[in-house]
Amino acid sequence: MVQNSYDKPDQLDPAALASYRDDLAYSLAEDSDGDDLSQAQANLRLRPIIALWQQRGELSAAGIAPMPQIPWGGRGAIEMAREVTARADGYTMPLPDEIAIPVLNRAADFLGQPTDDVLRLQAQCDAINDREPTDHHTGPGTSEVYKKELRGEALKAFIFSRNPQTGEPWHDRLEIITNERGELIYPAQRFRQLLLAVRNAAAITIQAGTGMRISEICGLPAGMDDQSGLPRCVRVVPSFTGLNEIFLIRTVISKMEDTPREVDWLAGMRPKGASDLPLPVRAIIILDQLLARYRQMLRSDRLLVQFTNLRGLPVRSASVAQIRSMSLLKGMRDFVEEWVDFTSLPNQSEHPAEDNDLVPYKNTNGRCIRSHQFRKFYANFALSVDPRLLPAVQMHFHHISQAMTEGHYWGTNLLQIEPLSTTQRQHTALLLYELATGKTLVSGRMGDQLQASIEELRTKIGVRGGGEGWRNAISLVFEYDIRLWFAPHGKCLPLVPQAMRCHQLAGTSSWLNKEPNYETREPGVCAGCPSFVIDSKHRTFWEDRFLANMTAFRAAVRAGNGDTFRVIGDRAAQARALLVAIGADIGALEARVDMEAVDGRE
Repeated sequence: MVQNSYDKPDQLDPAALASYRDDLAYSLAEDSDGDDLSQAQANLRLRPIIALWQQRGELSAAGIAPMPQIPWGGRGAIEMAREVTARADGYTMPLPDEIAIPVLNRAADFLGQPTDDVLRLQAQCDAINDREPTDHHTGPGTSEVYKKELRGEALKAFIFSRNPQTGEPWHDRLEIITNERGELIYPAQRFRQLLLAVRNAAAITIQAGTGMRISEICGLPAGMDDQSGLPRCVRVVPSFTGLNEIFLIRTVISKMEDTPREVDWLAGMRPKGASDLPLPVRAIIILDQLLARYRQMLRSDRLLVQFTNLRGLPVRSASVAQIRSMSLLKGMRDFVEEWVDFTSLPNQSEHPAEDNDLVPYKNTNGRCIRSHQFRKFYANFALSVDPRLLPAVQMHFHHISQAMTEGHYWGTNLLQIEPLSTTQRQHTALLLYELATGKTLVSGRMGDQLQASIEELRTKIGVRGGGEGWRNAISLVFEYDIRLWFAPHGKCLPLVPQAMRCHQLAGTSSWLNKEPNYETREPGVCAGCPSFVIDSKHRTFWEDRFLANMTAFRAAVRAGNGDTFRVIGDRAAQARALLVAIGADIGALEARVDMEAVDGRE
């Protein structure tokens, strides 16, 4: 209110209150670093506005002009608080791919060879801690002093596995070293850091792979089911078609709930009869084994614990405690800071929401990443799988995406759906923002409509820096409930749902059906649809489609079968037209086709 020079109730008209709502959402997004954007905080800041309206009679009697209209159309503070926190989640800047991809790749990779080594070394230390008394003349050899000496020898003697890419051990031998701050780091302390790095990498993998809130991860139960061989919190159900198996993680949530309730989180999928496990499930199994000794000290049935001693690994229960959300978030940031290198990145991402958007991550070594952003990893890559992810990570998100479209496996777990919805809006806003600022070219029938409306978009969004244009784009998406749907070959922006070709082919056209019909959706259908739009993110798909079809068509023409294979020629022409519209190098692609033709004749 002060920023906009409002000092009288009668100045608070609908436009002023809409600005207040947006400013409040942005303030919450900037200030929050916990698990949830607090509806309680929003409620406290909305109630005085409603109270001003409720006291309009008393204000008038005192000679003070009241508010001109009932605020927000009569919606109460609780309802408005929900909307404000939803908008705040949208205003939280999405984690740039240049940051998200290396973080997720490193976390997933760390659960392989490095984790195997840490578990092997921990088993050696556990064997020393649990050693039977000897009948040696100097004593039984079970004193803490002697065990510490034996553990130190085992740590210094351990040789880490070789990295297959470099041929060198992925970690140096554990010796006494001096860190950058001039502190001595002993082998036991370094091993503690490695063990916690495994814990933190597993937590990142679970949150990124499922979208679970960090408080739910802290509350996961420990233990394995002897019959299934899976964690007790994981169950497997058949998919709708019966061809796949769906993995669900069950948690009990109590935060912001009247009574605790169980919810299922989609954790992955595999073909029926396969033996591989989704990444989040593997991470839980690793944590169950990694922290078993420390849970036993604490007599806890929770999967995760934290260490309260400052040096080395705990040897007594007083040094172990139940983990808290902020402690786990700190640990996840510790992992990013040590194991992910951002120094070679440019200052600005390929798709920036504001100028120099990578600088804060480079300057803090990733310590500015928020819990909400870790959580949105899964939504971002489930909506659009990025080929720069490790193959195992790509496969996980392909399975998540397939499970999303094959059937509904979340039940009433809106907590897992919310990040998808928010990220969907953010991708939509980013497309509109980049169009308005001239940072992208689009194609497809809807893309052509958007290009034709570019001036109107610029008027609504603006082209200012500092994130203002991005926030305006988010507000526009919320106001008009504009949503993109994603596929490897393009995006669907169904402003006129009845015109969607996938629904027309399936006989399911309706103004209510704003989501694509996944059974009939395919590139050839989408390319001629009024809702279809592509940009540079889809260039690789259409380049591959052009090369494959044009190469095959020219081979058919040379063999005298051009008329028979005219359909693939049409596909190549369609791909070519779309690529030209988004600025692809058609000359280079056609040169590759010519080269294929030469190789084929030889």
